[in-house]
Amino acid sequence: MIAWQNFTLARYIVSDHLMTKGMGAMDMKCLNVIQISDLHLTPHGQVPVHGQQYDPWTKLADIIVDMRRLPASPDLIVLTGDLIHNGSADDYQRLHAIVHTMEAEFGCHVRALLGNHDSRQDFYDGYLPADPGPYYNGRMRIGNNDFYFLDSKVAGYEAGWLATEQLQWLGKHLRQAPTKRAFVFLHHPLDGPTMTNMHYAILQNTPALLSVLRGHNLGGVFSGHVHFPTSYVVGDNILNVVAGSAAYAIDCSDPQHHYVHESSSYQIITIDRGQVGVTVRQLMQQPTVIDELPIADTKFIKPAPAGY
Repeated sequence: MIAWQNFTLARYIVSDHLMTKGMGAMDMKCLNVIQISDLHLTPHGQVPVHGQQYDPWTKLADIIVDMRRLPASPDLIVLTGDLIHNGSADDYQRLHAIVHTMEAEFGCHVRALLGNHDSRQDFYDGYLPADPGPYYNGRMRIGNNDFYFLDSKVAGYEAGWLATEQLQWLGKHLRQAPTKRAFVFLHHPLDGPTMTNMHYAILQNTPALLSVLRGHNLGGVFSGHVHFPTSYVVGDNILNVVAGSAAYAIDCSDPQHHYVHESSSYQIITIDRGQVGVTVRQLMQQPTVIDELPIADTKFIKPAPAGY
């Protein structure tokens, strides 16, 4: 049985829909979730950001071609934010057409999240059938697994926050499904040991999210945003996996100078009887630095925006 929940179409309210697909078989099936993060697709009439020689739309097409070669079709595809790099509603409409084609070809749902470079209103206007309100979050159930999609974007900030209402919504659904294995997706990574140089850019209220997740059956938290892959365990031994970018990589090892490279990757999350594994598919990785990003301050952002 697959039970999926549409993204919010009213303030903090989500409606449930059920689809039946053989509960026993689905509960035992090994699930494959494709995560594609930080697409940074180029708006119409503009050039690829950071001097990329290969257009991100082409890189996304190459990822789809590579997905066709996989031995198993995906059960779910998640796009974890920074979909269009400061694009318009028309650009999101173009992406929606590609997503619709992917859903038809691979026979699964595609879920898209917002990142800091996304325009919320243009995404709402070009991608969605209706305005969902201040946040674009939701959940989906496949067998014994619940997938949660959170909205960490805050207008005007590179860093992310989760509003109190979202955290309450998440906590309520986790408490209502204690036997389900929960997987959380959002754009901004949680704080962890490999995020020391990135405090200014990651999820700023990590402790609040960890407090909600504490004591529940977590399969992992999956994010993107920083353009380099990493994984770590925080909180109650919660696995955190940060995906690389479909568009370009950033070397953030120097706190004050981050270096951009031509690159493209996505990852496969394999869920098998409660166990979780991640495979990175690196399609392009070039050593030449194509841009440099100066970082003035790596500390957490204070104070938080109003309402967070």
